[in-house]
Amino acid sequence: MEKLRFLDLHCDTITRERGSVPADDRYDLGPDQAGEVSLVDNGFHIDLHRLPGDWDWCQTFALFIPDQYRGQAALNYYHRCAGAFRRQMELHSGIIRQVRGPAELEETLARGLRGAILAVEGGAALGGRLDSLDRLWQDGVQMMTLTWNGVNEIGSGSDDPGMPLTPFGREVVARMEQLGMVVDVSHLNDPGFWDVARVARRPFIATHSDSRAVCGHSRNLTDDQFKAIRDAGGIVGINFCTMFLAPVEEGCREVSPGQLMAHVLHFLDLHGEDTVALGSDFDGTTLPAFLEDATSLPVLRELMLSAGLGERLTDKICFQNALDFWKRYQETAL
Repeated sequence: MEKLRFLDLHCDTITRERGSVPADDRYDLGPDQAGEVSLVDNGFHIDLHRLPGDWDWCQTFALFIPDQYRGQAALNYYHRCAGAFRRQMELHSGIIRQVRGPAELEETLARGLRGAILAVEGGAALGGRLDSLDRLWQDGVQMMTLTWNGVNEIGSGSDDPGMPLTPFGREVVARMEQLGMVVDVSHLNDPGFWDVARVARRPFIATHSDSRAVCGHSRNLTDDQFKAIRDAGGIVGINFCTMFLAPVEEGCREVSPGQLMAHVLHFLDLHGEDTVALGSDFDGTTLPAFLEDATSLPVLRELMLSAGLGERLTDKICFQNALDFWKRYQETAL
């Protein structure tokens, strides 16, 4: 069997506190140098010491900005989280390396190291200032989710279904594209999504969103939204969150493998062979019982093979589609 390869578009590991469970109140303080998480021996969904050494593995680490932070407080919170990420990269440089492009990723994997892509979840991280994007870019942030669930200076998440992008939000999208930072529409409400689709000049993505046709949660994508991302050359990461996979009560782990695969197969039916990717939401949500943590990714791979997707398409979903998108994005001229 060929080497297993995984490229995941979203996790919250850096902003998860020690001893916490996936729940919103774990973000009250954020990581500080004295008590921040470690990427090894942590008991979390992602623990570098538990990952098999013979995988090619790259993880996108999102710095999550809770909705209670706005303005300078949100910007300060971002800097604390970015500092924690840098320290983890330094402490574990013999295992993992921050990568700022597909060439760096391929070089990193060829050296037997793990790849780490830095992202931000929640454009409140900018503190309402457009020039903050330049600092994020200098830190190596490669993509940014414009909102979380509530309203910020850019627009609104799914908790406010009626608010479009603000004028500042449209400026943010344009500046992100100028810098080369990928626009992520996961969490964005429907009016905001279609505003992005209208103004974007480069491919945009949904790092961790499922199909609303399969499970009618407002966090999931409609078929038309998926097609818009597909047609723009973007990708969509399948989210492992139980609430988004099936209509079950919050916190319930009784989601079957078939219910997760229904999202994959539905997107593939929408001609998404080059669009579907992984967006686990590790350390940010409750997972199905058959996906305990990142070491369970081969289980998902076997589900795809058992569903008849074949080795080539399964590898595209698990790894190659995300890598190809990154190459395609860098080659897209404004």
